[in-house]
Amino acid sequence: MDTILEWIIRLTSFLVVALAAHRIGAMFARLGLPKITGYLVTGLLAGPFILNMLPAGAPEHLLFVDEFSLAFIAFAAGSELYLPELKGRLRSIGWVTAGLVLFTFTFGAIAMLLLADNIPFVNRMDTAGQIAVALLVGAILVARSPSSAIAIVNELRAKGPFTQMVLGVTVIMDVVVIVLFAISSSAADALLTGLSISAGFVFLLLAELGVAVAAGYALYKFLNWVLSQTVSHLSKVGAILVTGYGVFVLSSLLRAYSRAYFPFEILIEPLLVCLVAGFLINNYSARRLEMAEILHQTGPFIYVLFFTLTGASLELDLLLRTWPIALALFATRILAIGLGSFVGGTVAGDTLASNRIKWMAFITQAGVALGLAKDVAGEFPVLGNDFATLIISVVVINETIGPLLFKRAIKYVGESRLRAEGAEFDCVRDVLIFG
Repeated sequence: MDTILEWIIRLTSFLVVALAAHRIGAMFARLGLPKITGYLVTGLLAGPFILNMLPAGAPEHLLFVDEFSLAFIAFAAGSELYLPELKGRLRSIGWVTAGLVLFTFTFGAIAMLLLADNIPFVNRMDTAGQIAVALLVGAILVARSPSSAIAIVNELRAKGPFTQMVLGVTVIMDVVVIVLFAISSSAADALLTGLSISAGFVFLLLAELGVAVAAGYALYKFLNWVLSQTVSHLSKVGAILVTGYGVFVLSSLLRAYSRAYFPFEILIEPLLVCLVAGFLINNYSARRLEMAEILHQTGPFIYVLFFTLTGASLELDLLLRTWPIALALFATRILAIGLGSFVGGTVAGDTLASNRIKWMAFITQAGVALGLAKDVAGEFPVLGNDFATLIISVVVINETIGPLLFKRAIKYVGESRLRAEGAEFDCVRDVLIFG
């Protein structure tokens, strides 16, 4: 009884903090900063290291909030990829994406290996463990932020080939990063558990990816059926969130069962399952607009809960000790993005002027990157919140600086459609529109 009461108290305290985070996020937005930075700061202030409104252990008791949110983030990432909108720009989008993935993953993993001896929770690991962490870090650094990019495009009413290319790359990158993360997490799991990487392991990895795609298709069919029902809008939202949460629960149960009864561990990445379902609904379902509306309306509430809880789970003492590492990874990522976008754009035949500023559009990170960091904390207890805190600190830097650079890039290429500064209405009606 006391346990249930304590859980209710923790949940109530968290909801109160989340309401405050919503207001503080709006204040950050008025200052020209991302809302999610306000949510993270609020969670950090309310956490055990400062105000202790959410004491140590509270985030672990509210793990279901993370899993609801992660499923939603994956649905949203898949729903951003709409094939008809990519026609005519596939060459540029494809080569820039390839350059960004190759350079960012490689540079990020190598940088993490070189810095391993200076990171408290990594320096005590053996070589295999450090390689596992490097693979996970490299994969997460690849992630971008479609939500941040779309918000900036809408704010500036941007339109043009540069903006379309950036949106295409940013959305596809979130698909690629989840697949890359699924591969990296399976490889990391093998390294951390001592499983040799052999032909059998490669077959198991391919089988896991195949099962994840098949499960995503099954989830798409189920969600399409849910959307077709004549029930209230709120009921559909609840069904989508509960179903996404169920994917995480089933993945965890399958992993535990395989660990107990098989000589190998089966890891079906729930984020990949949900992303495939979101992609299929957006491209092959007559209910795509309804799903898009649900994601658009529900997103702000989910992001407040997720980022506030993420801020509360930050290990502030570790953050203070590892901020030079976070800055080093941030600098490495910018270098990789600069090289990857320039090389990819050059191969695609884009103009030199465009290639020189492409890097400014790909710095932002948010939902998916934070989701993957939290996913690692849940899937690999040996890394836990220490890993999540390091990655989140890098993400916060990227999400603070990235939107400002993207705005500057759009204005530089002349694709901002805002009314010119100083323009005033001359009080003369030039046209009258009927209809």
